[in-house]
Amino acid sequence: MFKTAGVRSIRRAFSGLSLVCLAVILGACAHPPATDSVEPKRQIIENVASKSTAELYADLIAPAVFERSSSKVIDGYTVESGKLRLPDKSEGSLVTVRSVEGGLVALVNRPGKSGLFLVNQQGSSTFSPEPYFDPAVEDGIPSPDEKVATESVNSASEEPKIVDVLLGYSRAAVERVGGDVMAHALSQIESVNLALRISLVSNVSLRLVGVQVVEQNYPTTTGTLGQLTTIFSAGMAQFVPDMIYGFFNSTPEDTALGWGYIKGRAGIGWAHSINTYRHEVGHNAGSSHCNTDGAANYRFGYNNGKTSTILCGQSTGYYSTPALSDEFGLPRGDAITADTARVWHENAVRLSSYAPPQSPPIAPANFAKVGSTASTITFSWSASPKAVRYEIYSVKDTGSPVPKKIGDSTTLTFAAANISGSALYFVKAVSFIGMVSRPSNSVVTRP
Repeated sequence: MFKTAGVRSIRRAFSGLSLVCLAVILGACAHPPATDSVEPKRQIIENVASKSTAELYADLIAPAVFERSSSKVIDGYTVESGKLRLPDKSEGSLVTVRSVEGGLVALVNRPGKSGLFLVNQQGSSTFSPEPYFDPAVEDGIPSPDEKVATESVNSASEEPKIVDVLLGYSRAAVERVGGDVMAHALSQIESVNLALRISLVSNVSLRLVGVQVVEQNYPTTTGTLGQLTTIFSAGMAQFVPDMIYGFFNSTPEDTALGWGYIKGRAGIGWAHSINTYRHEVGHNAGSSHCNTDGAANYRFGYNNGKTSTILCGQSTGYYSTPALSDEFGLPRGDAITADTARVWHENAVRLSSYAPPQSPPIAPANFAKVGSTASTITFSWSASPKAVRYEIYSVKDTGSPVPKKIGDSTTLTFAAANISGSALYFVKAVSFIGMVSRPSNSVVTRP
């Protein structure tokens, strides 16, 4: 594993920051200010590693039933998501990320009980209720400088777009969300992808391409938002994302739970909120809060008097769309005044085009044998800029080369064990999203 200043990441976490202020002139929108006054509820779960994920969250979602719609394994983390269905047919959502050691990050969005549920490897669990915000307070200022590329909402043949995202954290934010920064990052990305799926937005999805951790905590203010790409400049350079978001712990200077640029690429917010991230990226897509004036503009969230959507109230997890109805038979949007799903659809190209397409890392250089024993060989090589790990290969018969992977390394050295005879060796670099470089120079050697 790569380690930077004590933060573990399944791929790479960066520490460090720049003191240069980057001025950004874009429209911004904020969740209204709130106080972080609710203490997390704590308890101990015995034999946590032996319990299923469903057993861990069962009491929190009861009496709801989890309707799982996605399950995948990403670097050893099991990521699952879907709707919560209550006996009265009301809906919520659930996202869970389980580590191989047994830890859990769960975003529980159940009507009447929403919050962040964390369980560590030792079985210590906390539940932090979701902070409240008032959607009536709107601070959106559209940017005249933002160039927005849109596509026809009726386009059926377009290729789905992938938006590459860098998530940044302060050290305090990492501690607030339980210490497993990768699990929390994966949960946030999945929360948006779940919202897009259930809102019938099929032409765009988010992909985590990097995580960076900085030592300093910053207040959730427009000033911090304006400095975001500088604060996380190392991650911006390393991972070249389309979008960036910063998670911070709450401070007395906060002016909101979250801030995001409308029709932009950046946002910030409280790390322990389960709704703020998908709210702010909704602003990035180009949507605003509730259309209280009934203007003929579909770039808004929606509240039908019974249920609400992301950006307009305590949401059940949908972006506004007139294509769906709630459990009361009422629409979740309006084609004229509230269709954030359409906004996402039309802005997929823009959101996925801030950065050039991801490319494989360059091949490692200076691959060489640096030591050996009777049955081992130690190799070293120079770093490849985009690499988060390396794969080492050997070819026993150089006349008919069939490379065999013999190990992985997250450092710039590798010791091959139980070696006998001569073979050809080389190394490849692997990026955060699994793209593999061409082989390095090769070395033919023996112990």
